[in-house]
Order: sequence, then C-alpha cells, then structure tokens
Amino acid sequence: MNRRGRQLRETNRVEPAASEEAGTPLLGAEHVRVEFRAERRGHLVAVDDVSLSVTSGEMLGVVGESGSGKTTVARCLAGLQQPQSGTVTLAGERLGARRTSVQRRAVQLVFQDPFSSLNPRLRVGTVLRQLLVAHRLRQGAAIRNRCVELMSLVGLPATALDSYPSSFSGGQRQRIAIARALAVEPAVLVADEPTSALDVSVQATVLALFADLRDRLGIGVVMISHNLAAVRHVCDRVAVMYLGRVVEEGARSEVFNDPRHPYTVALLAAAPRLRPETDRLNVRLAGEPPSPMARPSGCEFHPRCPRAEARCTVEAPLLLPVDRGASHVAACHFRESHPGQASSR
Repeated sequence: MNRRGRQLRETNRVEPAASEEAGTPLLGAEHVRVEFRAERRGHLVAVDDVSLSVTSGEMLGVVGESGSGKTTVARCLAGLQQPQSGTVTLAGERLGARRTSVQRRAVQLVFQDPFSSLNPRLRVGTVLRQLLVAHRLRQGAAIRNRCVELMSLVGLPATALDSYPSSFSGGQRQRIAIARALAVEPAVLVADEPTSALDVSVQATVLALFADLRDRLGIGVVMISHNLAAVRHVCDRVAVMYLGRVVEEGARSEVFNDPRHPYTVALLAAAPRLRPETDRLNVRLAGEPPSPMARPSGCEFHPRCPRAEARCTVEAPLLLPVDRGASHVAACHFRESHPGQASSR
C-alpha cells in the first residue's frame, strides 16, 4: 500500500471510543423536524422534534405504526434527508447538508427491500470491489481478501462473490446488502425494516446477524421496525414513535415490561404471542392515526386513547422521565401511573 493509501486508512475513520469518553453519543438526532410540501394543502410534518441517540456496541429499536415517521428519521440519520430544523451529530460533530466522504462512510443504511437495493447487472464481488477502490480502503490482492472476509462476516461462502443477485434468496440478498454496508467500515448501521420483505423462516437469522455484528465489531445499530417481536429479541433500547414524535423511550426491559404510554400498551397488546398471558391488557385502539395535515390539539394521541381526559385535548404532554432520575421517558400526562404490565416472555 502506498503512502497516500496508508494516510487514508489511518485518518478517514470515525473513532467511537473518543466520543464515548467525552460522554457524547456516537450518532444522535436532536430536535429534528422534517416537513414536506403538499400541493395546495400547505406542509406535511413527517417528523416533529425527535431526539434519539445510539452508542457503539448498542442497538436502538425504533417502532411504530406505518406513517409514524420511522423511515424519515432513518433517512435523516443516513444523510438521505435533510431536516428543516434540528441537528444530526456524529461523534459530537454536527453533520451538514453535504457530508464528507468519512462521514458518509461512518453511517450506512441497509434498505428495506433486498430485491431492489442491489444492482442485478453486477456480480456481488464487483459491487464490493468498486466500494473498496472508490474509498481507497484496499489495493491489489487485498481487495479480494477483504471481499472474502465480508462474505464470511455475513455467513456466505466466498463463491457468492462470482454470482449475480438473482442467484440468491431474499435472506441471502439481505446479507449481501449488509456486507455492502460493512465494506466501507461504518461506525453505525441504520437498518430500515430489514426483515419486512423476508419470509418469517429467515427473519430470525437476519436479526441474529445484526446482533452478532454489533457484538463482534462494536458498531452501533439503529433498527427501524414495526415488528415488536424482532425489537424485543435484539435491541438494547427502544423508542416508540406516533405521528412523527417519540412518545416513549427506555431500555428494552422498561418499555416492554412496564410501558407507560397508552400507545405502547396498545402496540404490545396487539403483538401476537405463542402463549396466552392472563396479566396482559386487552387494549384496542379506535380508528386510524390522524393525518399529519390535521393534527389533533393537545395530546395528538387523545382521539384514540382509552385513558384520555379533558386535559389531554388542550395540553400537549412533554417527554419526561416516568420516575425521578429515570432513563425511561414517556410523553403522557399519566406517565407516573402503571397502565399495564407486559410479560418479558
């Protein structure tokens, strides 16, 4: 490797350890707001005042119904969508509209559909080789060795490098997409519904792969999903979104075992289980989520909330700790009470 190549390898890298020593999240979003212009109808607020963070070696799950703003948040984190206000930071450094090559490499997005995210005309090895050459990460014979290593990381044989995407199943294609993201040595993976296009039989293996990569490589992972079972299985912390806002966030055990927002309780009640639970609340939400173009006054969840009172219709709750000094937060006027218990089974 020449001198220029060594310099790039040594300097073009985000150092997670340095950011954590200073108490700064590896990747964070602070008060992010995203609007889209709707013709003749003003502006649609897709994400409203969202703050999230993830550290190295941690997996954050972001859950909610369709239209809750999860994917828009993922695109902001990955740099594909620029927020109208708020900031996205990487190792304490604010990311602008135009990210540097190092910043783009540091945060990689794994797309939802493995069938459309890969170029059908390029062999797998060609895709990986082009990335390594473009970012000057390997040279000469080291390129092939790195490609083989990437295949091994995602549980595929080296022979997969010589095949086209059409030769693989959906689960294998998603593994290839993950290998492509890992090729540029990111600090964070943002996975947007990575198992929704896959058969149930292969979803567990892909989820296990993310957990294994987190443990082996020490990277941070942001898992966007509507699958509560998947988030419960692999994530360390969970953020629940409703109508573009985070309504509850905390450690996995806190959110799943002691939910404090009625929306979280309803999501958990609707999740299928193999075994019946006598202590599980049977909560059903009325109607559909309101349009972002016509947001309800006060608490935006109050038209569907079984606990809503007059206060909820006029006063919007803040995202505050459920107990003094707790990391578990909820945006509900009644967050200090216990709306129900969710089993950890």
